[in-house]
Amino acid sequence: MSAWITFDHDCADWTYQEGETSMPARQAEGVAGLWNKLSAHRAALLADEVGTGKTLQALGVMAQLWRMKPKARVLVMAPNRDICRHWQREYAKFVRRHYRESDNFVRRSCDAKPVYEARLAWSLSELAEAVEEQTHHFFITTIYSLSGLVRGEDAEDFDKLKDAAAKAFDIRSRLKKSMDGCGFDLLIVDEAHYFRNSEGKSQRAMAAREFFGPANDRLGDRALLITATPSHKSMDDISAILGYVTDVGDTKPEDLLKKYALRRLRRMKGLNGTYDKYSYRNELDVKADFEDPAAEMFFALYQKLLVEQQVKDGRRFLYGYLEGFESFEVQTCEDEQDSEEDVAKRDFQGAPDTEILTRLARMHESLGGLPAHPKYDALVSCCVPTDVFNAAIDVHEHKHLVFVRRIPSVREITKRINTAYDRQMGCKIAKALAPEDHEKKLKKWEANQWSREVFNRLFGREEETGDAVLLDGNDLASDEHNDADDAVYSNVANLFVVKKVGTHRSTDCSNFSLRLRKPESMFSLLLEPASDYRDGAYDYHYRKRSGDRSRDEYTSAALDARGGGEKRGAGVVADDQCYFKKKMSTLWGLMYCQLDPADRERIDWLARDTALVESFGQYLKNGFLFASPVIIELYCWYAEFRKSERAVDAQQRYQAFLMFIRNKKLRGSLALSYFRAALETFEALCEDWEDHKKNHWHVLMGLSSPAFYASGAVKDRQRLILGFNTPFYPNVLTATSVLQEGVNLHMQCRKVHHYGIAWTPGDNEQRVGRVDRLFGKVNAQLELEGRAELAIHYPYLARSFDEEQLASFIRDKHIIEERMDACRQSKSSSEIDLRNATEHWTNYLRKPTNGKSALAISDPFPYDPKEMS
Repeated sequence: MSAWITFDHDCADWTYQEGETSMPARQAEGVAGLWNKLSAHRAALLADEVGTGKTLQALGVMAQLWRMKPKARVLVMAPNRDICRHWQREYAKFVRRHYRESDNFVRRSCDAKPVYEARLAWSLSELAEAVEEQTHHFFITTIYSLSGLVRGEDAEDFDKLKDAAAKAFDIRSRLKKSMDGCGFDLLIVDEAHYFRNSEGKSQRAMAAREFFGPANDRLGDRALLITATPSHKSMDDISAILGYVTDVGDTKPEDLLKKYALRRLRRMKGLNGTYDKYSYRNELDVKADFEDPAAEMFFALYQKLLVEQQVKDGRRFLYGYLEGFESFEVQTCEDEQDSEEDVAKRDFQGAPDTEILTRLARMHESLGGLPAHPKYDALVSCCVPTDVFNAAIDVHEHKHLVFVRRIPSVREITKRINTAYDRQMGCKIAKALAPEDHEKKLKKWEANQWSREVFNRLFGREEETGDAVLLDGNDLASDEHNDADDAVYSNVANLFVVKKVGTHRSTDCSNFSLRLRKPESMFSLLLEPASDYRDGAYDYHYRKRSGDRSRDEYTSAALDARGGGEKRGAGVVADDQCYFKKKMSTLWGLMYCQLDPADRERIDWLARDTALVESFGQYLKNGFLFASPVIIELYCWYAEFRKSERAVDAQQRYQAFLMFIRNKKLRGSLALSYFRAALETFEALCEDWEDHKKNHWHVLMGLSSPAFYASGAVKDRQRLILGFNTPFYPNVLTATSVLQEGVNLHMQCRKVHHYGIAWTPGDNEQRVGRVDRLFGKVNAQLELEGRAELAIHYPYLARSFDEEQLASFIRDKHIIEERMDACRQSKSSSEIDLRNATEHWTNYLRKPTNGKSALAISDPFPYDPKEMS
């Protein structure tokens, strides 16, 4: 395998050495082992631990198939569209970075691109049509497509499940007919635990049986199942998921694993060897106490009424109670349940306690408002830094991934975190604009929820000389902040956006932002790359005449001076080329002089490719302007500068501002900190987000709040995933189960918060696996320092039912975890077991070992080189 695939993305010459224990070696063994099992049994189960590169191994199997059978057809089924697009990106990256040969089997010799482009199909009917076209060999569709076959039939005698099965049968018949009766050469099912409820009365379960086909008429000649949690709730899950693609009969799950499965535990390469997950995972209880008597009374009444209801109805307690009473303040309901996932069973608008909470909340509102919610406050305290503008804190430390169960919680948490950020950002601005009486004005502004109107009234709008006319018009004033949920997002960040209409469509903040963006503004040079991409300055700008008026143009002249205009197609035809009185530097040039040798080498490497370094320039500029607190820092610098500046023209004022920054502000600034962080991760980001790189990272323009949320109603989740993997916003991403599986959120983040408890230990592991992955922030710290911490937070209300349910879950999870690692899962339940005492439950929280540690268990189902002998 390693003769034609490198499994080390940093080493094109990597080859497999027998006995090597590195992850690249284990991935090569994985491809070989899977191929052997598929050859012998026509089915295989790849159950490697989360974050071990299962997608890469599956792509290796695909490539081997095409080498042996060039016209082979492959179908990948993944849970939702986000994960389908992830497969599309990973496939392109695999061919470009991992596949060695341009052999016209996998990679074309003419342009080194894939021989077969991935064909995305969002429904089974669309998949059938794509296959019938006879022009593609690689197809990707969603698992959800099995759940959406039948919709809206309300007749009393209509059997929706039977009709779904019939339609799935018809689709399989169409597919096989268009492939000469043979079906797909390889079927890959990602997150195969979605099929663990094989006897369930759902469209997905009923349709899957007919779609995958019986033993004598399989849809796939070979089937590769992928899941990190094959025994998600019990060992019966293994029989269920394998039963869709092969005849399992009465074989015990343990024997099925021995026959079909590869299961290896992740080892991260570090300074002193390799590390298992228990070397660095640190589970933390986040205790929230009742300091407000009204809050304590609220929750005491809640618990009393809850117990009364449970006794009356005979219900059992299930995880998910008491996340909050957010739905009474926020009435928006996600009527559009996610069209890609069956999230309704795992996330909910309310729970059996909703009616109780509603009654109590209304009672409290009639007495003067809702009581405080200590659990929310504890989470916000964890996720919001004490000082947002403290550049001594590494940028990645601001990243937090929060999981909830109740859908309204995502909005409430996001709103509260953005409000906490607004408090700090608003204070920073008030001090800069009104240093003498900022406290009084700040209090009035905060009392009005940081509104634009009150900002303009309290702080006024200072007109500039020289280039004030540039702020007229609206050519750059389209709403970059297009989110429909403005009530949740940052009001202070929104000050820097020019609105299309309204009395207060602009602010002094938005005028400053325009000044940095409009090509006619001298200050638009500030965020341009240096002329030589290091510390070079600019000699000239353009002047364009139109009738009796002339217009200066700075950014296109700078682009042409760098030699990037031709490549970007952005050059302008100018009437005059006007030279500056003195050469004009940029913030980039000032920051370059502050960099250490390693970061300068990164810039030197980028500068070898003009298109790449220009892309980095756009990435940095959009991140500074729209998706970080850097824009507030720059604005506050400018507010302080203009109080004392005496320059007579725009060039002198610009030069004076640069000197002000260099002499008084740059060292220890957020701008410098974000510049370094952006340099560190840009190359890896480009690999995964090629489309956004080509589009000059415009996606960052819509990420202007510190916190965002992802749920079934949020359709464009890809931009949130991208932003979270950058040093820029969002700093805090709150999500329901839509981001629980199949997405990578690890490049900047090492902190997870389980605000709402997962249903099972398997779900919990999938959540943590979004950041516990190879080549992420934890891995980088292990390589640099030989130690790291992945912080896993469990906030709870002390001395309440909330603590009882968390204690029950943590205790059960600890007992189940090691068996789950070995794919020998004990049965788990989402019911809360209150028979055990709550005391001492924190002893079951995982704590990191110091340095390198030996695995508690070896790989349960390793690669066997003798399997095919």
